[in-house]
Amino acid sequence: MPLPTLPTPPPTPETAPVGQPSTFEKKLDRAHWRVEGRLARVVSWIAFTVGLVIAISAPAGYAAMSWQSHGREAEIAARLYAAFVNQALGATAADGDDDWRGQVEGLLDADLAPSNLPERRLIVDLIGQRLVEARAASGNWPIGHQPGPEIRRRAAVRASGELVGYVEVVRDMDPIVRQTMLVALVSLALGFAVYGVCAALPMRSLRRTLRALKNKEAQGRREAEDHLRVVFENAIEGILMLGTDGRVVSGNPAAAKVFGRDVPDALAGLATRDLIVPIPGAPAEDPFPVGVAETEGCRLDGSRFPIDITISDTRAESDGSRIAILRDITERKQAEARLSHLANYDGLTGLPNRTRFRERLQQAMRDAAASRRPFALMFLDLDRFKTINDSLGHDVGDRLLQHVARALSECVSTSAKEIGAGAAVVSRLGGDEFTVLIESLEYPEDVERVARKILEVLAIPFLVGADELFISASIGITFDLDAAGDIDALIKQADLAMYRSKDLGRNTYYIYNDELDAAASERMGLETSLRHALDRNEFSLHYQPKVDLKTGLPTGVEALLRWTPAGGEQIGPARFIPILEETGMIAQVGAWVLYEACRQMVEWIDAGLQPIGLAVNLSARQFRQPDLVEMIAKTLAETGLPAALLEIELTESMLVDDIDHVVRIMQRFGSMGISIAIDDFGTGHSSLSYLKRFDLDTLKIDRSFVRDTPDDPDDNAIATTVIALAHGLGLRVVAEGVENERQADFLRSRGCDQIQGYWLSKPLPAPAALEWLRIRQRTVSVDPIDTFESNTSATRRDTLQGV
Repeated sequence: MPLPTLPTPPPTPETAPVGQPSTFEKKLDRAHWRVEGRLARVVSWIAFTVGLVIAISAPAGYAAMSWQSHGREAEIAARLYAAFVNQALGATAADGDDDWRGQVEGLLDADLAPSNLPERRLIVDLIGQRLVEARAASGNWPIGHQPGPEIRRRAAVRASGELVGYVEVVRDMDPIVRQTMLVALVSLALGFAVYGVCAALPMRSLRRTLRALKNKEAQGRREAEDHLRVVFENAIEGILMLGTDGRVVSGNPAAAKVFGRDVPDALAGLATRDLIVPIPGAPAEDPFPVGVAETEGCRLDGSRFPIDITISDTRAESDGSRIAILRDITERKQAEARLSHLANYDGLTGLPNRTRFRERLQQAMRDAAASRRPFALMFLDLDRFKTINDSLGHDVGDRLLQHVARALSECVSTSAKEIGAGAAVVSRLGGDEFTVLIESLEYPEDVERVARKILEVLAIPFLVGADELFISASIGITFDLDAAGDIDALIKQADLAMYRSKDLGRNTYYIYNDELDAAASERMGLETSLRHALDRNEFSLHYQPKVDLKTGLPTGVEALLRWTPAGGEQIGPARFIPILEETGMIAQVGAWVLYEACRQMVEWIDAGLQPIGLAVNLSARQFRQPDLVEMIAKTLAETGLPAALLEIELTESMLVDDIDHVVRIMQRFGSMGISIAIDDFGTGHSSLSYLKRFDLDTLKIDRSFVRDTPDDPDDNAIATTVIALAHGLGLRVVAEGVENERQADFLRSRGCDQIQGYWLSKPLPAPAALEWLRIRQRTVSVDPIDTFESNTSATRRDTLQGV
């Protein structure tokens, strides 16, 4: 939309010949005279109105007052004569004379109310017929006199108390009219005199005032022109005056600087096209229309630069000339480019970011639909990057990400050319997540070659100083074949495939298939159900016994969580425990497990069971809770379970993160009397040097090292070594997953302290577990080995039968 046009600077006085007024001054004179003429007419009308008011008001006032005064006098006279007549008639009626008409003659002759106006006095009957007229008034009202305006007033005449007629007094107002005319002549003369004075004196003063205003306005105009000239010459924006022939009339110093000229005069006479590229979209007949636009300017050396230009009509004599106000916006364009880069590219690696990635992916989907050649989308996540970032610092982590970005870009670009694909774009979504988009594939299966090449390149050690870092990645791959134009569905597919590659052991790739969607849907359904499981009392605890290999006595039980959705079948822990971990629900559910297990053990002891240990597993997320120790202490206090009977089981992988924090928590557990066991020992990544720093009580040999004993020499060696290591550190050893007597005999021969597994009992619900423990405690004989074996067989049969 064009901006409002700018006013044209007025012509300066210097443009007129010396000694002659300028065009502006002539216009100013004409304007002043027009103003003076209007004021003269106004003043004349005011003077005329004042004179007219004076000329009219005096005679009108005199006539009105005279008429009113003589009207009152005539009315008083009529009443006076009527009273005299009524008195006379009353006297004659007392004498018995009832002919009142004959008695009124001569009653009006006396001048009871003299007047200087011609006057007639009459007595008339009720119908207005004249009965008597005063003789005395005839001289005052000559016979044959033709009166002008007159005043007539009457009063009632009564005889014997009845109304019989009226006394009328008629006065001629002709003398008053003549006097009023005389007054009018005098007033008119006075009005003319007033008009002359009022019209002449103000105009003389007005002309002096207008002359002073004219001089002051001219001075102000000259000062304004000087100010405009200063603004024009010192404006930071370039200003060009454009003529009707499309050439520059003049320009200010800022415009000269913008276009690379030394002085403004160098711009005069140049064609507008030599300085400004025609505005995009403007009509050919008017390439520089009125309005605001962005285009390019041309410097003296031929270089172009972006400008912001506003063109307005000058409105000077409708001559069609224009003003162009412009400024160099090179810096603004550069800033916009920088902002656009920041908004679309990752600041650390320089790769396209999430926003740019989605735009590029959307374009790739459109291109694929048009060309009928598919593209592949890869999601790539670095394996165990968090460990590197946390242990070596964020600086090393950032350098590693930059290295990965370079390696990916080079590898993908080369590999895409090798398989004859189209464009290949690497993006960073954030953290250690990258995407690879390979377009226009001839053979989709060629993408696997690219994925393998990426894994090979990332397997090359990355040097940090003198140290080498070894990294790997998990890659998910999908194609646009089934996405149906849904960008979010395509991203979800690649993401699911990437997580599947992690499940397969990392450092690999996986291509999306429909089974992944089904698994994701199932997981979503499980997550939704889990959020209500605690409120619906769907969780329960099963207890798996542990026994001493020497005595055969139960040493404790491990509490294991089970979930049976309402109206459904029981779901294994391997399916729902990871969901609890990922969603954070494990904290609330874990607190419930601890409380329920402690409460159950106290209930068993109250029921006569000899006190045994209670093992409860803590997840990594639970172990990082700030109030973990306080929560456990509160649970023990509320349930009444002695701390010495509680054993907390931790996985080995939990010990490698923040060693100092782990040590502090273990020390607090130890001070409370709580035992600590390392579960699944040998499967994690902890260093053996860490074990001497931890306040531990028990090592549990993972079932994977027990399963093939005593037939597998390697498992035999591992089990023997773990037992010896634990005893060397003063720790108990518990073997998990014992399923037959031969395994038990082997472990006993190697000095293992305790075992648990299906050979003893599967995990049992609370009532069955209590019964199993009671039988075990009651039937163990003095010969522990024989009793152990016989009781183990018996209880195992009972367990299998569902005791």
